[in-house]
Amino acid sequence: MLIIKKSIVKQIIIFGNIGNQNNAISNLENASNQIEEIIPENRIVEVSPEELEKMKNEINAEGKSDIYYVEEEKGGRKILQIKSNVQYEVDLAGIIKNALPKENELTILLEKAPKYSGIWISTQSRESFSKLLKNNGITNFSIDNDGYLKIDNTENGLYSNELRNMQKSNKLYIINMTGIAYERDYISGEITEYPFEDMDPTQELESYKNDNAIILEVTSNKNKKLTNKEILKTIVQY
Repeated sequence: MLIIKKSIVKQIIIFGNIGNQNNAISNLENASNQIEEIIPENRIVEVSPEELEKMKNEINAEGKSDIYYVEEEKGGRKILQIKSNVQYEVDLAGIIKNALPKENELTILLEKAPKYSGIWISTQSRESFSKLLKNNGITNFSIDNDGYLKIDNTENGLYSNELRNMQKSNKLYIINMTGIAYERDYISGEITEYPFEDMDPTQELESYKNDNAIILEVTSNKNKKLTNKEILKTIVQY
C-alpha cells in the first residue's frame, strides 16, 4: 500500500481539471487514506563509487557523494535520491535554530535534539500548537519544560485518543508550525529554505522521517486556507 499525501491528491485534481476539487478531495479521504499502489515502488540498489560519480556528473550534481543513494525503476533506469536521514537532520537543525542552519552548525545544533519518544513541540511552535488543540476542543493537556506534549487521560476532545497513542508510542514525533522547512538541494547539496506554505497555502504539512523519528513541518495557516480540524486530522494520521 502507498500513502498518498492530500497535497499530492490536490495537485492531481487541480492539474486534471476535475470539477469540484474540494468534494473530490473529501471523497478520496473518506474512502480511504491508503490508495492501492498501481505503479511498483522503486527499489534501492548498491552501486560502485565510480558509477555514483558518473550519475552525479550526468545531472551536474555537486553535493557530497555520501548524501545520495540510488533507486532503480521497474524499467531499469537508475536515479539519484538524497538520503532521508540527511534531509531529516538538516530540517531538525533548522527547527532547533529556528532559521536556516549553516554547515558548520549542524553538529552543535543536533546535540540539542529531543532524545525520547513521544510528541515534541518546537519552542517557536508551542503557543501555536496549544491554540490548535484548544480550537479542536482539547483543553486537558500540557507541554512540559522539555517540550513534550502530555494529554490527560480524561481528555476526550477531537483526536485526543490518537494523540495519546502517539504520545505513548516508541516513536518520536517532532512538530514545528512555521510553514517553512529546510532541505539539502538535490543538485547543489547546499542547505536551502523550503517555504512550502507559501508555495501551497492548502498543504497541511511536510514530513521527514529517520528510523523511529518523524518531523512534521506543519503549516502556520497564516492565510486561513485550512480549518483547525483539517490540520490536526493530518497530524494524527502519522
